Amino acid sequence: RSSSTERHTTALAMASLLAVAFALPGTQTGRSAVLTRRGAVGAFVAAAAPVAVSADGANSKATVDKARAIYGSRVVRLASASPEAIIEDQNAITLFISGAYRAGPNGNTQDKAISKQLLALKKTALDGAKSGDAAKAQGALKEMIAIAKLTEQDGYDGNYNPKQRRNPGAPPTEAIVAQMGSEAYALYDRYDARSAGAPQKK
Repeated sequence: RSSSTERHTTALAMASLLAVAFALPGTQTGRSAVLTRRGAVGAFVAAAAPVAVSADGANSKATVDKARAIYGSRVVRLASASPEAIIEDQNAITLFISGAYRAGPNGNTQDKAISKQLLALKKTALDGAKSGDAAKAQGALKEMIAIAKLTEQDGYDGNYNPKQRRNPGAPPTEAIVAQMGSEAYALYDRYDARSAGAPQKK
């Protein structure tokens, strides 16, 4: 939702700036028109600049659970990953922290304190990864996992498994599996891979 809002805002800003920059002849003349166009182009570039990744701050139990399941699970796996993999997926750490803890102006004291701890550990992990020190990077991530009490929640039976052919999150996986009975494998695949008589995938 955050990225969609940012794209919409950027598009509106660009449209307004282009309207100013290329106003009809006679509305702006001489040096003032040149300066206006230069200013508009500068503002256009600023509006198009990349925005730092973060969750949108609309914390609720559902969004916190989702951040822990999706991004927290990736953080868990990064604790045993190479420095290169940690650097490549560092946005998962940022999105987990900003999505699971309300640390903004309207945040609560406990979330702010934990967020501060986790952000410091993120910095340590990335410093270690960038210097090629896998032990330092993984150690910081393991400490983060312990503080946040993270576990992998996007596995086979998790509510946010990307392989499941449904809208992630609701209803819970266990409820769907209970309803599907012996056909529960169809939630993930066309054939029951655990059955001896299952057709081979092509």
